[in-house]
Amino acid sequence: MPYFTYEHIRFYYEDDGGDGEPFIFLHGLGGDVNQTFGLMKQSNHIRRVSLDFRGHGKTVAFGHADDFSFKQFAEDVMALAEYLHISQFNIGGISTGAGVSLHLALRYPDSVKKLILSRPAWKDKPQETLIREAYAKVHEVLQDTDPLTAQNRYENSEVYKSINSLSTYAGESLLGQFKYPYVKETSMKFVKLPMDCPNHDREAWKNLKLPTLILASQLDPIHPYTYGRVLSEYIPNAKFIEITSKTISNKQHNQDSYEAIENFLNER
Repeated sequence: MPYFTYEHIRFYYEDDGGDGEPFIFLHGLGGDVNQTFGLMKQSNHIRRVSLDFRGHGKTVAFGHADDFSFKQFAEDVMALAEYLHISQFNIGGISTGAGVSLHLALRYPDSVKKLILSRPAWKDKPQETLIREAYAKVHEVLQDTDPLTAQNRYENSEVYKSINSLSTYAGESLLGQFKYPYVKETSMKFVKLPMDCPNHDREAWKNLKLPTLILASQLDPIHPYTYGRVLSEYIPNAKFIEITSKTISNKQHNQDSYEAIENFLNER
């Protein structure tokens, strides 16, 4: 299994290799490379690259709790690109991965050729109170018990019931966090990242000159449709596509996402 070391942390990553155009595709909060590599099929003309963020997947170590940030995650991605000798690349991500991609494109504009923001979960401020509380509750219930007991306690919490009433998919996604073997050790990510944001001024989005694809769906309180709309209004060369909500059909959602990303990356 491929790993590289950066700041004393062994990061797990995946890389197709070959001559395709590099596309770094980043997963969401609590996810791993299986999320992105599972969505994007392998092809000859696209070189898929991804990593497990700190405290995610097979990258169990994370350093300090304050390292659960968009700034640090973007630096980790740049370290991987340097390790693989990739000087320019297309970048995209889902949810948290979209936020990291946005931060990276703003901070390292000469390195990024195209930008893809799928189901963005942040604008230019921390997440909404209900979402922050829903994630913070995951951390809270894990502190003095095992993950199974913690999950049962979480299911009975008012904040979970509120989210689940808005979207059963969102509720399932939150419960899925308890399946990660190291969820207790890494649970500060559920506190720190929702309180952070990719950048603090949406006016900076107007400086992005690269082709940008934004994907958003309805019926998703963690990834509001309106966030995608706002981003598309500020980023000059943004193309906005509404995709099927996971609440309606997970299979169709993934198909919509794949087709939109594949077509966008193939545009010349």
